Amino acid sequence: MRGNCERTFIYPNSKQSERSMSLDVLTKAGASEVLAPRRKWSLTWLLPVGLLVGFATILAVLFGDRLIPATEVEVAPVVTVRAGEGEVVEVGGQMLFQASGWVEPDPYTTYVPSLINGIVSEVYVLEGQRVEKGQLLATLIDDDQKLALQAATQKVDSMEKMIHAHCQGVPILEAQIAASQKKIAAGKSLLDQEKDNLKRLEGLGGDAVSVQSVVQARFAVTRNEALVAQAEAELPELAAKIEQINAERESMQASLLELKVKEAQAKLALERTKISSPIDGVVLHLHVAPGKKRMLNMDDAKSSVIVELYDPEQLQARIDVPLNEAAGLSVGQRVEMVSDLFAQKVFIGEVTRLSGQADLQRNTLQAKVAIKNPDARLRPDMLVRAKFYSPEGGGAEVVSTGGRLSLYVPEGALVDEDEVWVVGSDGKAELRDVELGNAKRDGHVQVLRGVKSGEKVILPPHAVLNEGLKLKF
Repeated sequence: MRGNCERTFIYPNSKQSERSMSLDVLTKAGASEVLAPRRKWSLTWLLPVGLLVGFATILAVLFGDRLIPATEVEVAPVVTVRAGEGEVVEVGGQMLFQASGWVEPDPYTTYVPSLINGIVSEVYVLEGQRVEKGQLLATLIDDDQKLALQAATQKVDSMEKMIHAHCQGVPILEAQIAASQKKIAAGKSLLDQEKDNLKRLEGLGGDAVSVQSVVQARFAVTRNEALVAQAEAELPELAAKIEQINAERESMQASLLELKVKEAQAKLALERTKISSPIDGVVLHLHVAPGKKRMLNMDDAKSSVIVELYDPEQLQARIDVPLNEAAGLSVGQRVEMVSDLFAQKVFIGEVTRLSGQADLQRNTLQAKVAIKNPDARLRPDMLVRAKFYSPEGGGAEVVSTGGRLSLYVPEGALVDEDEVWVVGSDGKAELRDVELGNAKRDGHVQVLRGVKSGEKVILPPHAVLNEGLKLKF
């Protein structure tokens, strides 16, 4: 019945069917294109997304470690203990601590100064050059010293000639004394003759001899006595003149000695214009150049210094030892040192003395360490890293009598008896091998190698730990 909702299907032939379907499809496609136009997508949303990703990346790089949760652990410090009287400790030459320092001459630098004021004429050495004892280092202009020496020499010669001329009066006076003595002898002989003649005349008496003859004889005796007395009086005067000449000669000789001293000073000043090396060594610093003046008695302590020398075979290291380690220092202690210049060489040293005063600012005490095997290329002020060892004892246990330092860690911190977990410098877990000693005290065990004083070891539980784990304590 047509009134019912019945559908009548007509199956056309194939060609009509294909034509009808094509038209239908085309009609529907055209209608959809007209009613619903194609949509275009925008890329502007990529910019904020890129910025967010960039900021997230920067935050992850800068604060990634902080964002990673840290594992909370319990820690304990490595304890430094001075061994008491009667305690058993390991003294088999273990390293006690390390410290840094620098090389310097032992025991000090040799300063070679100019001993006179002057201007440098020539310099014959350079810094770093090896010199031998007596080798010429530099010269000063010596014209003034040469003239001064010539003048002093002439004064000495003049005084010597003056003394020689002055002393020529002594032989003359001695000849006069000899002549006076002969004159006295002759006068006494004549006097005796006159006295004998007077005595004979007086013995004749009476009228045999005239009174005038007797008087003349008496006058002759008196005259001869006066002549003898005069001659004898001349002797002391001549002797006094000789003594005067001798005294004047001594005075002139004293003046001659003064002139000779001045001559020697002038000669020494001339010699000091040539400055030579007092030792075999190496030039550490050169303080002069041609034309530079050198002056004594100036405020500058190095105003007269020509060069500074040191003996390359006599070197030492000045080590700054932290005060918390300085208790382990002792004279004669064995030290090993390394320098960046010699990557594979170890320098053996020995503590020779300790500084008399600690450094307040650095909180250190300086130790002087003599280098027993110095290298010719080693130079003062080179930095070295030193390891200080306890006295060697072949690894045996001995009774401590000197109060040496020892390191202790809690027994519970040990892992498998030869390892401990340590808080690294970056705050992360680090597993280290350790060497234990035999001493124990208050739940702690002695550690010979593997940890340093003041480091923190991690207490159990250790199961959650691994290398590089971020820690919180």
